[in-house]
Amino acid sequence: MSGKRFLSKNDHQRILSTLEVSAQSTIVQPSILEIIRKTLSKAKKIDQNQVPQDLITMNSKFVLKDLGNAEAFQFTLVYPDEYTENAPANGKLSLFSAHGSAVLGARVGEVVRWEINGMDKYLRVQELLYQPAAI
Repeated sequence: MSGKRFLSKNDHQRILSTLEVSAQSTIVQPSILEIIRKTLSKAKKIDQNQVPQDLITMNSKFVLKDLGNAEAFQFTLVYPDEYTENAPANGKLSLFSAHGSAVLGARVGEVVRWEINGMDKYLRVQELLYQPAAI
């Protein structure tokens, strides 16, 4: 499923800062915060100029393909402050959601697991449409 995750040093720092603020809030589930903390601690931190073209970083636009029914979905991974009520309709996926935290640091070809309505769904990172860190 998921191999070694990579994060840009810039994303790592901003996510850590956002985590500190969010830990004081009751809006974000503590279990999600813990998943993100584990991802941050295990991820290899890389310089901005070393970010691979196929790595999902913050503000990346990507396509996930459901392995169960071959349906494809396009998303942009965003920080919580960029996520609004109509964000799902715009394809925005908050880092501080179970689904957003699952894709952070994933690469094209990797399979991620999402729980939807109590059932596990497996989605492959099909394509990266926009990788802001690698520009």
